[in-house]
Amino acid sequence: MLINGVILSDRIKVPSQRQLTDAGQMIVPCAFARTGTQLYTAGQLGLVDEEPNKIITVHREETEVFDEESMSSFRSAPVTLGHPKDESGKSIAVTADNAKELQVGMLEGRAYRDEDTLAGVIVLTNKEAIDELENGTQELSAGYICDIAEVEGKFYQRNIRANHIAIVDQGRAGSSCRISDEADEVIEALEENAKQDLNDSVDAAKEISDSTYLTILAKHITDESLLKKELADKLKETDDKVVVLNDEIAEIKKVLESKDKEIEEGKIKLEDAIQASNDNVIERCEVIDKARYIADLDSFGSMTIVDIKKMVIADQLPKLCLDGKDEQYVNARFDILMEEAEQETPMSRVLRDHANNQETKKHVDPVQVARQNMIKRNKENV
Repeated sequence: MLINGVILSDRIKVPSQRQLTDAGQMIVPCAFARTGTQLYTAGQLGLVDEEPNKIITVHREETEVFDEESMSSFRSAPVTLGHPKDESGKSIAVTADNAKELQVGMLEGRAYRDEDTLAGVIVLTNKEAIDELENGTQELSAGYICDIAEVEGKFYQRNIRANHIAIVDQGRAGSSCRISDEADEVIEALEENAKQDLNDSVDAAKEISDSTYLTILAKHITDESLLKKELADKLKETDDKVVVLNDEIAEIKKVLESKDKEIEEGKIKLEDAIQASNDNVIERCEVIDKARYIADLDSFGSMTIVDIKKMVIADQLPKLCLDGKDEQYVNARFDILMEEAEQETPMSRVLRDHANNQETKKHVDPVQVARQNMIKRNKENV
């Protein structure tokens, strides 16, 4: 089912900060419509198959409220003091013909999205309207035309087109859009306002019809339920974010702990390497001192400890072949040479060195040399 061209109004209390210009105009940042659900009577919606006073919940989806054409329709929308009505009490639209009598200000430029509300800045140029705000009239009500679509027993607004924004005493859209001096109102104050409004409505129940009273009661119940749901959703969202942050912190702690462990292990390895290097330097110096003592050698360059020992062994035992011998054998032979050297006296060492030098020299027979020279001369004379 689709009902075309239904004239409706949404009232909304707008958190804002008011500012007076030097010319006496009032600048009011505000919100004037929101997504969610709102209550209407069947008569307001034109539902002929329902009792006129039956309360109907109508859904306003984000895709409709923030539709480009819907938002554009609010551009420079006129602001009125209350919703315009004719002599019979029927709602009328603001047009170029009646704007001079009805308009007390206008929306400055385009509307924009602010979370789940449609917001903007209104400029009031009428003293009576400014006084109404100063005296406590703090709600706005968007007047517009839309289609009402019934989908699976639920009612939805479609094709929202703005006509005006009215300053009213009580807003249908609830406490999410109140004009006030402070941008943020604490939840306790909002709940207290709702309770006070409800008490005032109960006191006035004798002067209004039962259906109107039920509408007001249902409105406050819906507002409070929506507020609690909104708070619950935001609390859950915050809790979810806290869980995610805690997980991220835990992961970061694991990484830091792993890095600390790597640093500690690296520090230990570095200390071991430094110690090993120091030990190696000390051992090499000791081996060089022993090599000089055993074989009186000086030039070792960048030779390793094993190579130095092999050099000493080759010098002292030239007939000993070290090919294929492992490091353990070389160390043992070097230690034996050192032990023998420590047991020698200086004279025995000189005699040993002389004997070694004599062994390396070839014995030359002078007679044989003379004979070879004679044979050479005779060949040259022939």
